[in-house]
Amino acid sequence: HPPCIERQPPIWPSSLIVVQRRIPDADSRVGPATPVPYYDPNVIGNLIQITPENSSEPVLRDLELNNHHSLYFSPSMQTCKAIDFPVGILRRDWLKDAEPLGEVRDKDGGTSCGWTKADFIDYYADKETGYPNSWYFHTMKATFQVLYYQEDADIDPSLFVPPDYCMQN
Repeated sequence: HPPCIERQPPIWPSSLIVVQRRIPDADSRVGPATPVPYYDPNVIGNLIQITPENSSEPVLRDLELNNHHSLYFSPSMQTCKAIDFPVGILRRDWLKDAEPLGEVRDKDGGTSCGWTKADFIDYYADKETGYPNSWYFHTMKATFQVLYYQEDADIDPSLFVPPDYCMQN
């Protein structure tokens, strides 16, 4: 493998499921949680289920669609809010043109390669496998530590169908 500083940023697989631990900075506006993104650009969707710490059920779902809208909804409360999102869902090569951060030692002794993009995100992938280890959102001020990663996942397309209470007139 070439040194991290010389590597191109990873391209995401055709689908993936990631279980993460959201670890906020002390001055973050979000709390600790377990986000689970289901990413499938072939179905044209990215669903993130967010379960706050000390909760057993996802409280919020963020459904990003390629129609330039994101729907933030809560199944338990039957609430839904549409947000304009001009980018649509992330393309598989969304890290293109990210600047390399070089090599970073993980807490468990492994090594990651890092990239940063647009004062938006720092992204770290295992040096050997290329699998994501973590990312850090600058404006959210939170680290998303990867606990489980599955690429080329068989994702149920119904996950990307908005619930009836989200349908707009």
